[in-house]
Amino acid sequence: MTRMESIIASIDEQLRRLDEEIRTLTAARAALDDRETPETSRRRRKPTRRVARDRRATAALPTPEPMRDGVQEGSGKIPVPAPETSRARAKPARPRKRGSVEVVAASQLEAILSENGGMTTSVLAERVNGNREQILTALRELEAAGKIRRSGQRRSTLWHSITDEERIEKRAAELAARSKKSD
Repeated sequence: MTRMESIIASIDEQLRRLDEEIRTLTAARAALDDRETPETSRRRRKPTRRVARDRRATAALPTPEPMRDGVQEGSGKIPVPAPETSRARAKPARPRKRGSVEVVAASQLEAILSENGGMTTSVLAERVNGNREQILTALRELEAAGKIRRSGQRRSTLWHSITDEERIEKRAAELAARSKKSD
């Protein structure tokens, strides 16, 4: 067996094992949801209505009497409510397919903000090839630590690095406010 054949055989074996695992997990999920597995629901077919192929047979069929409230007139039958159909669950939205994303360190985000001034979360995500939600979480942590600040609201939010001058100004304002209170 050549190296290529052994690689192909290995891939085939892994695919077989994954198929088994998918079937097992699907059955387990179905058992938890109290519903049929897709395999069993595929096997069952709804009864089909037979259609008369012969035109003569079609012409000979009696015409049904008009219906009122789900019951044919003059049939003497008690109306039966239609069976409830199970509601199919909506499929969850598929995540966008992107290239590989990288885990971004908070220090890297802080460095980029100090070099470039105000940036949005989306621009930062593109710049560092990271997940937007992960970057937003890191930015909020940096903000809580007092290393960055934000301006604007919602989509117009810009993130800024806090410079040493800004820290000094803030501290000076705090000290001035304290001295005014004590007077």
